[in-house]
Amino acid sequence: MLSTLFIGFTGGLITGISPCILPVLPLVLAVSGGSRWRPWQVVGGLVTSFSLVTLFATTLLNSLGLPADILWKVGIALLVLVGLGMVFPRVQEILEWPFQKLPKAGSLQSKARGKGGFVVGLAMGVVFVPCAGPVLAAISVAGATGTVDAHILTLCLSFALGVAIPLLAFALGGNEVGKRVDAFRSHQHGVRITAGIVVIAMAGAISLGAPAWLQQKLPSIDADATPVEQATRTAEGTPVPAFAGLTGWFNTDAPVDPRTSGKVTLIDFWAYACINCQRNNTHLTKLYAHYKDYGLDIIGIHAPEYAFEHEAANVRRAAREQGIEYPVAQDNDFATWKNFGNRYWPAHYVVDKHGMLRQSHHGEGDYAETERLIRELLLERDPSIELPEPIETADANIAPRSPETYLGTARAQYFTNPDYRDGTRQFTMNEPPLGQYSLGGTWTLAAQPITAGPHARLRLNYRAAWVQLVASGQGTVRVHRADGSVRTFDITEDGTVDLVREPDNHTETIELEISEGLSLYSFTFG
Repeated sequence: MLSTLFIGFTGGLITGISPCILPVLPLVLAVSGGSRWRPWQVVGGLVTSFSLVTLFATTLLNSLGLPADILWKVGIALLVLVGLGMVFPRVQEILEWPFQKLPKAGSLQSKARGKGGFVVGLAMGVVFVPCAGPVLAAISVAGATGTVDAHILTLCLSFALGVAIPLLAFALGGNEVGKRVDAFRSHQHGVRITAGIVVIAMAGAISLGAPAWLQQKLPSIDADATPVEQATRTAEGTPVPAFAGLTGWFNTDAPVDPRTSGKVTLIDFWAYACINCQRNNTHLTKLYAHYKDYGLDIIGIHAPEYAFEHEAANVRRAAREQGIEYPVAQDNDFATWKNFGNRYWPAHYVVDKHGMLRQSHHGEGDYAETERLIRELLLERDPSIELPEPIETADANIAPRSPETYLGTARAQYFTNPDYRDGTRQFTMNEPPLGQYSLGGTWTLAAQPITAGPHARLRLNYRAAWVQLVASGQGTVRVHRADGSVRTFDITEDGTVDLVREPDNHTETIELEISEGLSLYSFTFG
């Protein structure tokens, strides 16, 4: 949400103060006179036009069904072009050319006389499209990552606010603004360059994940909790959100609805390549086998973290390998994920027989507490039931281990190589400290995966009992252990491979030889 506000407000503010607004300032001033409320009406109508254009653009893009990562990259590229246009006038002329055929200020000025302020403002929105068009295109594409939801509405409203501030100042200033237009013109070169640098810096910060990083660093505020999180802190619960957009149901003859099933239901959000989910699933499969005949149902909502996790065959294979026998559905578009306000893999939501949420939990652990609640809800459902003995004990203390380590540039943070950015280059491998890794040989780095080139190697210094690699493509990974042993893993399908699996946590540095063309996504540790 931070990045959405940032993109929208900054884009609107830059549009409202950009030098290309100067030719239409006379129209703004001409139609704003007459009453003290008319400027507010005019600007209100104008920003409404902008918001409607943005909503239409994002809805149109969403209907095309393009991958969200492509839309995101195009949006970033357009923001960079807008910034370059601010710095270099010739670039801006090229960007604005497609919009020059639209109505100009002169042709609309005569029609604006005598009309209501809000209606005039709506019409003026068209006048500003040649100026705002490239920025609108950029924020529309950057925002088109799903259906028209809270993020898209926030984008539109923040953009409208950014535009409204300077335009309202112009409208309220009346003739005094005209006296200062010449001064504004004399400084427009500096304004253009400054605005361009801001936009390019904004695009760079977004592409590097700065807003997400900032949001992660901010302390959790209880008021920002999702409705599901807030409601499930009470014993009474709240109605479970509706499932939406689920496909590929399996392990069931028909889709399951916890609102009407009459059972106690645990809804689990997972991704099959996530090692935390895999460890969590070992507890869920035991729980399901133990209580399924006493009124418990578990529904696995598979929300993909990586591109290859969208494939139905891969999800079914992973579920089979992980011993999952309860119903599973795919949430490839994150529609149900959004309905629940979910943010994590894994996460579960416990629902009673009335379809009321009674618990939410994010991450691993607290299995004994969850089982206790499920037993209570099963007894509420049928007081005469005789339940078997509990299977979970109090969660033991978990020994420290290395954190999940993403390799793609979008989320990588534990690398030791300099110049770790998108592109193909040669790396010199060094000795990484504990919890970090180093590349050697030729690699092609991208936002999600890194792809091995000639003589590709990777050195990893970790603490864990279990090391798992997420990879895609076909090839081999040759692992050199600290004790001198060497093992080769054949990668034949997208997913995870256990490189190390020991009974206890230990600290070790391993070195990997990766065959050319194989893509790596992350290391996870158990």
